[in-house]
Amino acid sequence: MQINNTTPISSLGLAIDGKYYLNNSELIYLIDDSYDIVVDGNVKLIDITENKNINILGNKNSVINYFTIYGNNGTKNFNIKGELNYLEIAIKASKEIINIYLLEENAQALAKVLALADGMNSIFIENIEHKAPNTISNITNVGVSMNTSGIVFDTTGKIEKEMKNSKCSQLSRGIVMDNDSYITAKPILLIDEFDCFANHGASIGKMSDEDLFYLMSRGLSKNDAFLLILKGIINPFIDSLPFEELKSDILEKITNLIEK
Repeated sequence: MQINNTTPISSLGLAIDGKYYLNNSELIYLIDDSYDIVVDGNVKLIDITENKNINILGNKNSVINYFTIYGNNGTKNFNIKGELNYLEIAIKASKEIINIYLLEENAQALAKVLALADGMNSIFIENIEHKAPNTISNITNVGVSMNTSGIVFDTTGKIEKEMKNSKCSQLSRGIVMDNDSYITAKPILLIDEFDCFANHGASIGKMSDEDLFYLMSRGLSKNDAFLLILKGIINPFIDSLPFEELKSDILEKITNLIEK
């Protein structure tokens, strides 16, 4: 899909010392290849690459809003001194590594990944390292697996020694739609500091029969009830996308996967 009203990084001209410096909050930058990027200020980036590696440095007081669309097979490295808001919606087979390093005091990262697998396998390896005190990380993974598919969320959070008052949270949720599909969550916490907060949780299973029965008792078919519950899980991810045309395209593709 061609995304309108974006500025491809490849159109910005030559990089400086191999790096692209982004600081225009009025633009939405399109990542269409492998890049080394330095961010100052509040910026939005949409990643549509496949099999590419991205390296990003977010300087102090930067706010990076990063969207990965459709899925990816590559590595993303985020070195964060400010704030990172990461959102991914993956509807293609993906094998992805996301590394986030919180480098300065008060740096924070919020990462959300929604993965839908239909007749395919995907793996998401997510690593967050707290390398400064008073840093915050929060990872939320949601998966829907159907038609002999598999999704793996391999998530590691590390708080290094003397990184006091840091907070690291992980949560994975999954819905498995048939007996031949699976979702695996591997939450790992590596904590070398006593004065911190860290937790993780996982909830994976089939759709609740009680929820389905309740909606069916109100006149919905089983398929409509199923779709309504799934949309309640999926819509918060879609609503966070920056373009209405992007929201509509993603929602249509997801609906087609579920209803077919």
